Amino acid sequence: MSKVFKTFIMVLLTLSAVMDMNAQSLKKLDKYFKRKMNKANIAGMQMALIKEGQTQWIGSYGYRDFESSLPVNDNTLFMIASCSKPVTALGVLRLYEDGLLDLDQDINAYLPFKIFNPNYPNTLVTCRMLMTHMSSFKDNTETMNALYTMEKGGDSPESLESFVKNYFVEGGKYYNQETNFMNAIPTTEKSYCNAGYALLGYIIEVISGKSFNEFIAEKIFEPLDMTSSYWFLSQIKDDNISKPHEYVENDSKTAHYKTLNHYGYPDYPDGQLRTNVADYAQFINLILNKGKHNGIQLFKEETITEFLKVQYPETNEYQALAWNYNEFDNWIYYLLMARLPSHTGVDPGVATVVSFDPEKKMGAIIFSNTLTTSFIGHKIFYQEMMKKLLKTAERNKIN
Repeated sequence: MSKVFKTFIMVLLTLSAVMDMNAQSLKKLDKYFKRKMNKANIAGMQMALIKEGQTQWIGSYGYRDFESSLPVNDNTLFMIASCSKPVTALGVLRLYEDGLLDLDQDINAYLPFKIFNPNYPNTLVTCRMLMTHMSSFKDNTETMNALYTMEKGGDSPESLESFVKNYFVEGGKYYNQETNFMNAIPTTEKSYCNAGYALLGYIIEVISGKSFNEFIAEKIFEPLDMTSSYWFLSQIKDDNISKPHEYVENDSKTAHYKTLNHYGYPDYPDGQLRTNVADYAQFINLILNKGKHNGIQLFKEETITEFLKVQYPETNEYQALAWNYNEFDNWIYYLLMARLPSHTGVDPGVATVVSFDPEKKMGAIIFSNTLTTSFIGHKIFYQEMMKKLLKTAERNKIN
């Protein structure tokens, strides 16, 4: 079956689901999100609502390039920051399910050079620990932020292997025992670690013999018909890409935004995926359908169960493999909403969030090209909008 035909079928299924929501309901939903987007000072946004393991609705708002007045449409690609991590985690699970990787094996069984926490050199680190941020590795934010290609733009010239070796191996130009490693035994404390996901990406490269982006394209994107998902700017053939934006304070009542360069970084498996909500919804639907896509069992049901399972309940009670059940970290929100597997993403000019209910087979995705910097903006984007989408999916109607 050709990619074009598959895409056509996907569009028909989406349109069929959308028809279940009447025009008045859609109008209300559009009005709500336009109002909230303006209040949160967001330049452009794209979102999807999932029901019964299918994409029911997609909404696109604002500008992909504010300065050029180019609008966001349903095909616009967004950089999704840390919402890339679950995709990387699924790549690891592909190797695990194929018998090529043991989640509890010492990572040095796979690596061509030794990596360990110098504070606990005899304590092994595993992929399960890396996937749950329990490895005792940590981010040196100052060093890692300096590697963003913000000024020149474009993909990073440094390879993933180079970054990993320089960051984790003594003598490397990014190596620092104090800033790169916790003084804690692995699995005893959580430290959210982007560098750990870069390391997972490199492990995939070593085991598969392919570049990380090629492996994910072949094993994840192609089987899921994710035809608009890319790790590198150099792979994207058109300019329908949302630029990152910064909200600019001014005295006028009209919002203004500064557009930033498209950028990259060498630790790209932790956050550099560019995609749209239609493609990402295929990834979430795979999970909601227990490993099936278009009736084909791509992953075993038990693998998906493991994906969503809290791994170290005694020391990290909400953390599954990539997904977190306390992602919004707000007790008031969780008084009103169920704890669901979720992920958020933040980068310069980027804010993303995804949350879904495996039991009810529903979920929501929001991609934005403006980082919310105010308390109100943060609350609107990460909580109010997500709550609205999930409640809408649950009721299958808009109030």
